[in-house]
Amino acid sequence: KGTMMKYELILFDLDGTLFDYEKAEKYALENAFKDFGITNVTPNITSNYKKINHDIWERFEKKLISAIKLRTERWEILFSQLNLDFDPQKFSARYLYHLSQADFYLPDAKELIKSLYGKIKMVLITNGLSDVQQGRFGKSDIKDFIPQIFISEEIGIPKPHPEIFEFIFKKLNFNDKKKAIIVGDSLNSDIKGGNNFGIDSVWINPENIENTSDAQPTFEIRDINELKKIVGL
Repeated sequence: KGTMMKYELILFDLDGTLFDYEKAEKYALENAFKDFGITNVTPNITSNYKKINHDIWERFEKKLISAIKLRTERWEILFSQLNLDFDPQKFSARYLYHLSQADFYLPDAKELIKSLYGKIKMVLITNGLSDVQQGRFGKSDIKDFIPQIFISEEIGIPKPHPEIFEFIFKKLNFNDKKKAIIVGDSLNSDIKGGNNFGIDSVWINPENIENTSDAQPTFEIRDINELKKIVGL
């Protein structure tokens, strides 16, 4: 007999929610530097890059920098800090290629998606770069269960802005905001996005970080398996 699901649509964030971004980033950094003759990516390089990258994505979410400019600017900043004479554009291309090949899942993510498949509509919503996300999505077997991916770079509006959600709802011909929920690890883009658009949200917070932002998740979970109970599976 069919059970009543509490929601009819889940919008899943990709990185840090279903895909292991830390692992993918490490893989892409190491391989891109290897292509440029550096076989030892030191913790110093990694931490510098992470800080630069974090700041630049924050600017992207506030619409202060374009996706095109973001691609190379982060390497320009890093190479000037490290006194490296690499071509940021060429380096960016190698890094993004390696990142697009890195479809590592977070624990239990794939199993969870499989268990929800056929019971609830699922789509992906990501602020990641188009070539990277299309590559990883295309390689992964997640697309057998979640056929649609919405990428902010292609739509032209990043999360947390309500227009990206409006676009998706129109595309899906879905109108009932009470029956939709966004699941993600970022307070700034996923949870704030849900708040701005007026849909419920699930904050995946495995590290138990304190929420000092003004984003208000409807639910907070440590483990993605807790999602089953929330949606009524």
